[in-house]
Amino acid sequence: MPSPFIRLDQRLALIFDLYDECELAADIGTDHAHLPAALLQRGRCRRMILTDISPDALNNARSEIIRFGLSGKADLRLGDGLSPLTQDDRCRVISITGMGGHTIRDILLSGREKLQGASLILSAHTDWQLIRQTLAEIGYRLDREEPCLMNGRYYLVIRSVPGKEQISEREIRLGGPLFHSSSPLLRPFLQRRKEILSVQLSGILSATDPDLQAADRLKSDIRFLEQEIERLCIQEGSV
Repeated sequence: MPSPFIRLDQRLALIFDLYDECELAADIGTDHAHLPAALLQRGRCRRMILTDISPDALNNARSEIIRFGLSGKADLRLGDGLSPLTQDDRCRVISITGMGGHTIRDILLSGREKLQGASLILSAHTDWQLIRQTLAEIGYRLDREEPCLMNGRYYLVIRSVPGKEQISEREIRLGGPLFHSSSPLLRPFLQRRKEILSVQLSGILSATDPDLQAADRLKSDIRFLEQEIERLCIQEGSV
């Protein structure tokens, strides 16, 4: 009897699309293992290492891998962050998703020697600017930034590859490759980011002793987003 077809939600489907075809990859904090199972089932990756810090989560992942008939292609390892990887694991791609920005930063900084030139696919729930800053610190450059909308919430998926580059403070805060995305979600994503920054600006300006430098930075970022939104409107024929 054939294995069931693995269906991915919008965020995992986007992460799947950013994966290069490869011999070996790793999914850190694999949880339910739907992403690596789909990558293996559809032949995008021939072998995968699945890690999680939680024994229960890893057992759940193992059950899913068995259910989909992929046991011979998946190596499940218990451990924190990148620590389960060894120097013999030459992963082409490593994904770290579904965590906060500070957690992903800690994983990258503490395990940077385990990366060994792998492309990174990262999706943090929060603190995207912290992810960009960390990538620059460990000698990676931004390659793709793609927005995703799921259950009424916007997510951002970042792909990064080895290589140092000059990245501005604005690019750390707002993104770089993001503004070259062809996603139809880009304009509403930027509109939402503008709304969030506007709320932050109102909060600063209403304070008893407002941080005027922070206010000026927010005003500049809001103007930049407005320009990008207008550019996209023109491209789409909306203006």
